Amino acid sequence: MSSAAVRKASAGIFSMASLDAARTRATSHELAEKINQELRVATSTRKEPTNTPIAHFTQLLSTQKCQQPRLADLELFLRSKRVYYKLMERYNPLYGMSEQERIKASARTVGLDVPDRKSD
Repeated sequence: MSSAAVRKASAGIFSMASLDAARTRATSHELAEKINQELRVATSTRKEPTNTPIAHFTQLLSTQKCQQPRLADLELFLRSKRVYYKLMERYNPLYGMSEQERIKASARTVGLDVPDRKSD
């Protein structure tokens, strides 16, 4: 595919995301409720909590110029991130494993057994 075609395809993807965000335009209160819901789901399902979206959300709400498009984009980002992690867990069997567990699982896939290491 040519670079122009790639740019056109990626522009289409980003414009679809913008359209989705535009469709979800609502009042600030509704957006805050949606974002709170996404943050609750994100923090309850993740093994290691991430404070970055929560800190950014708090910063957005604390400013006087809290713009609805930015809140809608944040809600879209959090929802997309949740779906991404759900798909990774479903379709990537090695997702969430430690390095040693991934090595053993990869070895089993090709028919090898990894011996257990005994500490001396």
